[in-house]
Amino acid sequence: MKKSLTIGVAAVLLTLLGVTSYQAIAYVTQAQPASATAVNLPVKPFEVDPSWIKEGKPNFRAAEFFKSHDGDTSSGIFECDGPSTFEWHYQLDESIYVLEGGVDIEYEGKKFSLKPGDTVLFRAGTKALWHVPKGIRKSWTLHDAGKPARGLAKLLK
Repeated sequence: MKKSLTIGVAAVLLTLLGVTSYQAIAYVTQAQPASATAVNLPVKPFEVDPSWIKEGKPNFRAAEFFKSHDGDTSSGIFECDGPSTFEWHYQLDESIYVLEGGVDIEYEGKKFSLKPGDTVLFRAGTKALWHVPKGIRKSWTLHDAGKPARGLAKLLK
């Protein structure tokens, strides 16, 4: 029994070492180089499913300024005009930080308002109703926790 337990623990440790080594090698060989100068990255218009727009003309604009080597995490800037109301469908976990403007949100049965300096997290597989009175500019970070994590989260909910 003691020998089996020792072998099991050793196997787990070797597996963890292998996974960690693989991740380290992938990071070193695939990561973006550090910036050597500033880069001007303008926001560009993009379209969403027209059924998401409930009222107004949001005029969505965004720019992605970071994407991780594995594609699981990205960050950028988002802007839209108001007055407008739209539904947003979250395919990945998204955290935001409001830079300018404001928004009233209906999410998971709760209503709340965001202003500059506020932050909030939306989970993958959910949707929110956004009421933008004048306009909003936010920084966003998307994270893909992976199918196993999303499945477990649904089971535990």
